Amino acid sequence: MTEFRDWIKAAILTGFLGLTSACDVSDHLDENINRPNETVVTVPEAETPVATDPTALPEPVQEKLDLIRETLEQDSIRALVRLAEQEPDFKSNYGGLNHYDHWYIMKRAGLDPIEKTLIILDEPYGIKDFGVHKFYIWPEMATRPLDELKLNRLSFEDRATLARLVSEDGIKRLEDGEPYPGFRLAIREDGSWAYLMQDN
Repeated sequence: MTEFRDWIKAAILTGFLGLTSACDVSDHLDENINRPNETVVTVPEAETPVATDPTALPEPVQEKLDLIRETLEQDSIRALVRLAEQEPDFKSNYGGLNHYDHWYIMKRAGLDPIEKTLIILDEPYGIKDFGVHKFYIWPEMATRPLDELKLNRLSFEDRATLARLVSEDGIKRLEDGEPYPGFRLAIREDGSWAYLMQDN
């Protein structure tokens, strides 16, 4: 019995030694080692790329947008007017009314400019480049050419968005060739608030 155990141990040991020699890890070392006549080229590690968001707003635009949102949260037309009056070229209407009178009349007519502005700022924005200035405009729908706002050109989702923004009456006006009839807000790339308007 003892001889049989000794024979088993010897067989296991012999097999193990044979296995380790057959799998000699030195066969798999870097091929450049032990080749003195060859030049080993070391490739420097690539720099970690800086992550950029192609959809991010320019910093001045984002800052002005944040300020507009903060003002809207006060739910005060007078606060909105004070912010608008800091912009020398800001437009709220085509009729020459001062901002307060125009927005107050709209609110009395059931079109609260604060509520409407909060709605459009939840929409994606579009960009219009006029060469001298680039404008970031909410909602993106207001930047599309009028022929792209025809019902036969709209997806079901776009139709639902448009109905929410300008109502079915607004869609009919677009079908009749009128300009985009809803609220729209624009900030120039330098951070200037250009307008908050609605075509009537």
